[in-house]
Amino acid sequence: MKIDRLIGIINVLANVDKITIKELADRFEVSKRTIFRDLDTLCQSGVPIITFSGIGGGVAIIDGYKLRNNILSKNDIKNIFTGLNGLKSIDESADLTNLMAKLIPEEISYVFSESDYVIDLSSWFKDSITKEKVAALHKAIENRNCIYMEYISNNSHSSRIVQPHKLVFKQSYWYLYAFCEDKEEFRLFKINRIVDFKIMDEIFQCKPVEGIDFKDDFNAGLFSLKDLPVLFEVILEYAAVDEFFLTDKIDAKFFHRSSSEEKGKIIFPAFNLEWTTNLVFSLQDKVKVIAPIELKEAIKIKIKKINEFYKDDI
Repeated sequence: MKIDRLIGIINVLANVDKITIKELADRFEVSKRTIFRDLDTLCQSGVPIITFSGIGGGVAIIDGYKLRNNILSKNDIKNIFTGLNGLKSIDESADLTNLMAKLIPEEISYVFSESDYVIDLSSWFKDSITKEKVAALHKAIENRNCIYMEYISNNSHSSRIVQPHKLVFKQSYWYLYAFCEDKEEFRLFKINRIVDFKIMDEIFQCKPVEGIDFKDDFNAGLFSLKDLPVLFEVILEYAAVDEFFLTDKIDAKFFHRSSSEEKGKIIFPAFNLEWTTNLVFSLQDKVKVIAPIELKEAIKIKIKKINEFYKDDI
């Protein structure tokens, strides 16, 4: 919105000696012509803006009008930038651009260089289905619209009406935290399990959410070494040439191999046989199960089932 950009420009001018039109345009991601119009609007509103011509020139607010922002420390600014820049990677709205300009008076490139973390929530792919879903669901949350969706759960393929409250990013996946009208309780829905959805005209009253309990939704297979009972220890054998592929699935801390060995072992605690079977099977032909025997037998059963699918092709 224009008013947000105008407030942002005033904040920037109040915290710098002077700044060029191009720098303002780059910061607010608009054209120089738009900045000129905004400055004219501010002047007509009584904001005392002065212009410096020539090399090294720019625009500024007269000293008596400046209000230095000393509330935020350098670490505060870096942390705010990291969080907002992470959101901006999936939400390209002007609101975030204006908010960053209002809260971060320094050059964005400088703050980026100084910050310790980079959060990028976007997909590696230009046209991301997940990004499109997240953007549409975010609008529903903002406008308090109910959603009719088709969803694949662990037990069924069903349709339901939900009241979307929050978008959650955890363990490399996006989730929708919503109140399910059918179950009459809050549920966490994985975005890539939503087959289709429609934003309804029906408006819902937002319910208070003091926190999200992930325990029931992430109760197995996350290699957490606390809070869950270890049922067995998994030992997998692998070839050194496949190590890079395998670390996409399993953290490198569980790998045991010296640089001179051609083979190594992956050893980790497991809490759920079914989940572990699916994990090991996703590693394709890159590992061999050494222990436990129950896991080895479960893998054999999966291989037998797949062979049944293609027996007529042999």
